[in-house]
Amino acid sequence: MKISFIMAQITGIGALIFLIYSFQNNNKKTLLKFQIASSFLYAIQYLFLGAYTGFLMNIVCMIRNYLFKEYEEMDLSLRWLLIILGTMSLLTLFSYNGYASLLPFFAVFFFTISLWLGNLKLIRIFEAIGAILFIIYSIVVRAYTGIFAFAFELSTVLFAIYRFDIKKDRKKRRK
Repeated sequence: MKISFIMAQITGIGALIFLIYSFQNNNKKTLLKFQIASSFLYAIQYLFLGAYTGFLMNIVCMIRNYLFKEYEEMDLSLRWLLIILGTMSLLTLFSYNGYASLLPFFAVFFFTISLWLGNLKLIRIFEAIGAILFIIYSIVVRAYTGIFAFAFELSTVLFAIYRFDIKKDRKKRRK
């Protein structure tokens, strides 16, 4: 087993710890701080594995999360959104290594748009889709701790979709 593979898995465990801790915060700025740290460690994990699109998309996520930490969603201008999305597109073209490279791109691209729109229902839906895409990507690039982390993320967001969207819609229809 290569040392880079082992280091990738260890780094992924650290990223998972920051991710879990981020979900335990009810303060947006604190949540985003821990997600920035998590994205940094996931970027390092993907770098160790030679999964360059995953690495670059996590770097962009760090920048995106910083901007969303500093500004309210709609206060972040359309120009900044387009710069972020354009950067993601260029970095994906630069690091393209087959169809698997598109998985983290689409996960981050659509989730970024939903964050900018600020619609919680859309955010939850695209977080679920993004988690599924990152699970598949992590399987392909052998980021085993990433598989667990995104499965955890998917289960929590599916629970939130049920709790806040499905259950709430059922109550509205009954009235």
